[in-house]
Amino acid sequence: MSDLPLPNSDAQDELQDFFSQEEFLAFFNFYQPAPGGKRTLEGLCKVARPQAGSQSARVNYLCLTFIVDTPTEELEKLAETTIDKLKVSSFKMQLPALQSITSVPASMRHSENYVHQMDLIFSKSFAIDPREVVPVLLFTFRSVTGLKTEAPQWWDEASLKAPAPSETEKANWGNRIKALWKAVGG
Repeated sequence: MSDLPLPNSDAQDELQDFFSQEEFLAFFNFYQPAPGGKRTLEGLCKVARPQAGSQSARVNYLCLTFIVDTPTEELEKLAETTIDKLKVSSFKMQLPALQSITSVPASMRHSENYVHQMDLIFSKSFAIDPREVVPVLLFTFRSVTGLKTEAPQWWDEASLKAPAPSETEKANWGNRIKALWKAVGG
């Protein structure tokens, strides 16, 4: 974990609720084409937001969770440097209501997957319409990283149960809380 101080324990419990109450909206696959039709880097990005009426709904954000297949150390480094290209300025050109981002890797070195979580924090007055914002995120992601993406797959909560956060994502909540606290001026 980072050395950033957290607020008092009551605030820590409240912030912990932020991430345990996110609603899964969509996902998209991404890849880097290589000669011969192969793919050198591939993964997916899950898009979530705070559930209406939850503690997390007090902050207007979208969470992007990038999960990249990294069977080799070389691919892990490539995944890390590729995701690190995504900066607040990259997104702000298309989404001017964006105020800040957090960017927190969740992976342990030498695993089969590189996991990175990014919270895009918008002004409170900005109404996030996922059907409009997610395509803009894909455009920005493609432009900045040079990776190809597939169309977003929208989650239909009425017919399917949303996937639960992975253990890696849960283990990273403390780092996300610290990053979010810093981003919103805590």
